[in-house]
Amino acid sequence: MKKTCLFFLICVCLSVIVIPDIKVHAAAKINSWDLVDSGKHLDYDGNSKYMSYIKSGAATWNSYKKGVIRPDSPKVLEDVFCNDTSANNYVNATTYSSGKITFNKKNMDKKNAAGKKNVATHELGHCLRLAHNTSSDIMYMYSTSKTTLSTNDKKSYDAAYKKY
Repeated sequence: MKKTCLFFLICVCLSVIVIPDIKVHAAAKINSWDLVDSGKHLDYDGNSKYMSYIKSGAATWNSYKKGVIRPDSPKVLEDVFCNDTSANNYVNATTYSSGKITFNKKNMDKKNAAGKKNVATHELGHCLRLAHNTSSDIMYMYSTSKTTLSTNDKKSYDAAYKKY
C-alpha cells in the first residue's frame, strides 16, 4: 500500500513539473454584420433619452480607435438611429442590423449611470460588429456596471475593424 501511494505521489509531482503551462489568450468574437460605413465611420443620431450615454459610450470606443464613432452631421447620412420603447420584458436595448438601437425605458430607467453607460457602450459594440463575450467584458450578454474596455473587447474590435 505504501509503495502504491508513494508511486502515485511521485507520478502526480512529475506530471505537475512535466505538463507545460496553460496559457489563456484574449478571445475576439465578432458578428457577421456591422453598421460602419465605407469611410470606416459609424455616425449616430436619434431622439432617445439616453443619447448622453451613447455619446459617452462612443467616447469609450473612440479612446481605443479614434474617430470611428461620431455624431451625425448634415453632410453625412446617419448609420444608426437611437430611439426608445417601453416593453414589459427583460431586454435593456436591442441593436438592429437595419441601423437602429432601441432602448427599453422600463428597464433602463431602473439602472444607475454606470449601468446605462454599459448598455449604450455594449450596443455600440454591436454596431461595430462585436459579438457577446465573457462576463469581464462590456460585450457580455447581460448588462453590468462595467464601463471600460477589456482586452477581449479590444481584440474583438481589432478583428472587426479589419472587416470594414
